[in-house]
Amino acid sequence: MPKTHIVQQGEHLSAIAAQEGFGDFHVLWDHPENAAVKALRDPHVLFPGDQIFIPDREDKQERRATDQTHVFQADVPPLFLRCKLIDVDGNKMSETACDIALESGKPAEAADPTDTEGIVEKRMGRVVKQGELIAHPEKPEPHDVKYDLRIGSLNPETKISGQQARLNNLGYFAGYSVKDLDQLLWAAEEFECDHIAKPAKRPAIVAAPPDGEEDPATNDTAGKTGVQEDKIVKKLLAVHGM
Repeated sequence: MPKTHIVQQGEHLSAIAAQEGFGDFHVLWDHPENAAVKALRDPHVLFPGDQIFIPDREDKQERRATDQTHVFQADVPPLFLRCKLIDVDGNKMSETACDIALESGKPAEAADPTDTEGIVEKRMGRVVKQGELIAHPEKPEPHDVKYDLRIGSLNPETKISGQQARLNNLGYFAGYSVKDLDQLLWAAEEFECDHIAKPAKRPAIVAAPPDGEEDPATNDTAGKTGVQEDKIVKKLLAVHGM
């Protein structure tokens, strides 16, 4: 029977599809009932409260001879973790050896080194929610750097928490609460100076719609949506990715 799934923090569409018994998340994403959320979101950057329509699964029948062994292979698109590493100066950590752990309790395993853009990829399970990445840079100093990964927890770029997370990841401290608006503005201004041009004025914050973002720690509605300048948000997406 069709139903509606209400997105929780840390969920992305591949995980939701797997939990509902679908091998390919596109079955959900391309359904006409999900056109509205598809127009607003990336399938792997959802926001708590988003509604995903779950249709009935279509069973497939195959005829095979009895008293024989048959192998059936499900067509499940692969899912990859993709991380871009930069150092404290904002330089790409290219050709850097990395170890990645994507399952709780399992030790980190060697992954391919980062490419010339500082990007490392590793195939992952669809319901993995956390992991660990250990980079082994040789320069400027040969010391290991560990990153805790929260897979699926990145919020959309139109939300305060999503802007803060991206700026924080890039080394521009933007605060951790949706109430840290001054800190977010300072970080956005610094980012704009580095990646666009020196702003004529500080970035602005605009009023939120009725379902304004809430601070998970306090349950208070901030009443704001975040930095409003489209050029900053687009550049932030381009530099950060997603």
